[in-house]
Amino acid sequence: MRDGVWPMKVRVTPAAVVCGLALFAALGSRTPAADDSRVTLLLAQSRAALGGAALDRRAIVRTDARLKQSGLTGTQSQWQEIGAPRFAESFVTEPLEGGDGYDGSVVWNRDRSGFVWVDGGEAGRAQEISAAFLGSDLLWSQNLGGATVTWGGTKTEKGVGYDSLVVSAPGSAAPFELWFDRTTHRPVRWTQTIGRDTTFATLEDYRRVAGIMIAYRSHFESSDGNSGDSTVTHVEVNPPDGDARLQKPASDVTDFSISGGASSTTVPFELIENHVYVNVMLNGKGPYRFIFDTGGANLVDPQVAREIGAVGKGSVQGEGVGATTESVRFANVDSLTVGKATLKRQLFGIAPVRAGVGMSGGRPIDGLIGFEVLARFITTFDYANDLVELALPGSAPPPANADLLPFVFHGQQPQFACTIAGVATQCTLDTGERASITLFAPFMAEHPQVVPKTLTAVGVDGFGFGGPAMGKLGRVMLRIGNYDLPGVVADVTTQTKGAFAAPFVGGNVGGGVLKRFTLYLDYGTSTMALAPNASYAVRDSYERAGMFLLTKDGKKVVDDVRAGTPAQAAGIVKGDVITAIDGNDVAAESLDEVRLSFFGAPGTVLRLTLTDKAGAAKTVTLTLRDYV
Repeated sequence: MRDGVWPMKVRVTPAAVVCGLALFAALGSRTPAADDSRVTLLLAQSRAALGGAALDRRAIVRTDARLKQSGLTGTQSQWQEIGAPRFAESFVTEPLEGGDGYDGSVVWNRDRSGFVWVDGGEAGRAQEISAAFLGSDLLWSQNLGGATVTWGGTKTEKGVGYDSLVVSAPGSAAPFELWFDRTTHRPVRWTQTIGRDTTFATLEDYRRVAGIMIAYRSHFESSDGNSGDSTVTHVEVNPPDGDARLQKPASDVTDFSISGGASSTTVPFELIENHVYVNVMLNGKGPYRFIFDTGGANLVDPQVAREIGAVGKGSVQGEGVGATTESVRFANVDSLTVGKATLKRQLFGIAPVRAGVGMSGGRPIDGLIGFEVLARFITTFDYANDLVELALPGSAPPPANADLLPFVFHGQQPQFACTIAGVATQCTLDTGERASITLFAPFMAEHPQVVPKTLTAVGVDGFGFGGPAMGKLGRVMLRIGNYDLPGVVADVTTQTKGAFAAPFVGGNVGGGVLKRFTLYLDYGTSTMALAPNASYAVRDSYERAGMFLLTKDGKKVVDDVRAGTPAQAAGIVKGDVITAIDGNDVAAESLDEVRLSFFGAPGTVLRLTLTDKAGAAKTVTLTLRDYV
């Protein structure tokens, strides 16, 4: 999510590759076949180093381990099939708990409530499939398991040299690199880069089990600043439940209900700068103002956490729209209530929403809800009437005049087919982004024809976790299902880090587009529906001043002035504080009320009173116009 909320990427399980690596040395293998003699030799040497003929055995291997991650400690169990790329894990590091796996067809995730979903995004699939492939022995088979394997050269770290291979596993959209100790020929490091994110793991403390060598200790790190350690405590070959463990489990969620025996509940929302604000109760206290975000998950401000008695544990770095990461702690919340719908024992992230991302929100914000609520109820956002309905699974059909579309999960966010400027791609669905659509950097690099011919200068297009989101503005044609939307204002991101630098996705569709519809979401069946409302044909608009405002200490501060806009022409600069508009003091107004002044009709003349950084007062005349 944008502008005060998160598309915050927080991995609360160890990187899947580490799970495979912890088992990697338990591979069975045959004589490798490769065109490059260096590849062939290295695979033969590693086979001998890991057990030689003992590796020919086919089995399912279970590994139990002590796990440290996110400042928490607990346990982890992993299952790997030797000879086929099937893998699964479960972990408990209170309050975090869950699992994931690859059954040879789909990548799945399970949260602590028992909800299971399939990750259809290329990034998630690439990581999990690579881990399963590496742990299966297929790299050592006659045809390399169908993978493409190339010589990676000699790598050096801290004065030590390593031999490396680059492996592209079948079905994975991203290769991984494997380093081998040049003396022992054992694998000691795994690295995978997927777009902007790099994960690596190191292996050590090899021990012989049933004739094969197993790395008992692994350490993993990611480029977002997260890390963890796994230490094997027990290995079991062919456990009796091994095959069942490797199959995708069924969802079994019982922690939600609607009071009074009703099948649905409807609550009003405020649409403020295209964000959906709802009132929620936490542990019976509130109401608190939360944003309902399909691009986010449960998040609460530390002050609210204290008020409701939720104690934070651990710490993880979460990634947002900006270039940096933010620290998030975790806590149990006994009850979350929206209208008559209640969810019990919910996991919440704790982060400074009010003081941090709240500075860019149109109104004060206490937190957000997202995936956890959406995963349990069929949810309908009625933008025309400012209502959201939560219905029990199976009880609410989509609107009769809606276009029904399938989606997959990109992590925890819906991802669906779309067309941007005539190019077919995938888009993510984000009720928490105020913009109409943000175009992702890798997509634009691959398809430069989608970049609008007329663009503004670079400026701040949004603000959220990680700081400001920078980009240019232009208009594009967007097609979703049967709906053509011309002239949609696009944030043409210039970010090289953060959520909008992610690969495999064309754009993030936000509230500026979604408010033209009634939006229906059924996470249980991975379907969404869009039914046009009275705003469907209204031309997309954007503010007409050219500046981005924040609230700091109750003041409306100019955080950015875009070149070539009315604000720059009026002499407004970064750091100015707006104190009055047309003689009216803005101190008591909310940030969105001040921003609305700059959505006036083209030609509107506003007289702004400001205070500069030195504290000197000045008055400027601002004439609004369309610059996008």
